[in-house]
Amino acid sequence: MAAFLLLLVVSSLSFAAIDPVQCTTASHSHVHIVYLGHNNDLSPSLTTRFHLQLLSTVFAEPEEARQAILYSYSYGFSGFAAVLNSTQATTLSETEAVISVFRSRMLQLHTTRSWDFMGLSLHSHMEQPSSQMHLKYGDDVIVGILDTGVWPESESFRDDPHLGPVPSSWRGTCVGGQQFDPATACNRKLIGARYYLAGFEAETGPLNTSGGAEYRSARDRVGHGTHTASTAVGAVSPNASYFGGLGRGAARGGAPRARLAVYKVCWFKDLTGRCNDADILAAFDDALHDGVHVISASLGSPPPLSPLFATSTEVGSFHAMQLGVSTVFSAGNDGPDAAMVQNVSPWGVTVAASTIDRRFPTVIALGSNASFVERASL
Repeated sequence: MAAFLLLLVVSSLSFAAIDPVQCTTASHSHVHIVYLGHNNDLSPSLTTRFHLQLLSTVFAEPEEARQAILYSYSYGFSGFAAVLNSTQATTLSETEAVISVFRSRMLQLHTTRSWDFMGLSLHSHMEQPSSQMHLKYGDDVIVGILDTGVWPESESFRDDPHLGPVPSSWRGTCVGGQQFDPATACNRKLIGARYYLAGFEAETGPLNTSGGAEYRSARDRVGHGTHTASTAVGAVSPNASYFGGLGRGAARGGAPRARLAVYKVCWFKDLTGRCNDADILAAFDDALHDGVHVISASLGSPPPLSPLFATSTEVGSFHAMQLGVSTVFSAGNDGPDAAMVQNVSPWGVTVAASTIDRRFPTVIALGSNASFVERASL
């Protein structure tokens, strides 16, 4: 597992007595996360029942609580997401059973030769699926990617005949949706797909799917998730190149024999990918239940850093660590100064970008007939 993690790097629930507090939802309500810690091995149904009982203490009627709750996290940890006003959130935060209550914020996305650069090469003879060395790269390790989804038609996620049956430990599913048919999208490589919208839509309104603006499914509209998934676990695709010629060779992920489970938590809006804390925690909860071995999340919140256990990524990765699941994060793209990073919790692996050791020179011709050579790294 340690070797595989190196490859992937690149790319208290207690029933306390609660005094009832009758509050009505104010006009300025937002999605909040109510975090309760470990679920003490209680059944999901019992955990959810307690979540509703606790939430009902800040509403006039139980039905209002049922309408306010978006997610009940009941597998890897205990907590819930609900639409609350500031008074309700403060009241819940003062309850003995509650560890923290925090506003569900929108996080943002972060990001070929990387493997050679790190000394993790597949040599030319290893590009063939029959290679013994090839077979060792993440064989039957299940990687969960929390991102913008996946484009299942990519060669990186094809149904590899050299892969065996889906591991018997896998408990996940392939959820259908708009332009995403489980019968054709999922296979022995892409073994699971889910998507999460409740937190995003509660804050921004209904998802716009007109004209292919987004897909109400695990299909990737932005491309970021497909990129990160293929970088981590993409199958070997010979004779690939950029723009028909640059960098021609075999494209592949660091662990081409690993299985992929996709959890779409980021959605295209305002020309960028936006990821809601409530949805991210739901994906963590499902991924831990589904049986992933490693979680990769190239997303995060801008500075300043939040208090401990006040972000979805910290809570989710902490309980993943407790269950023996490693979480790999990106360090972020924000400043304001050099060497500033996000996702710094000690129980996750946070990876920063580096310069790389190659350039592609290209002649650029201008309308004035002038030309010059420009270089870019890929």
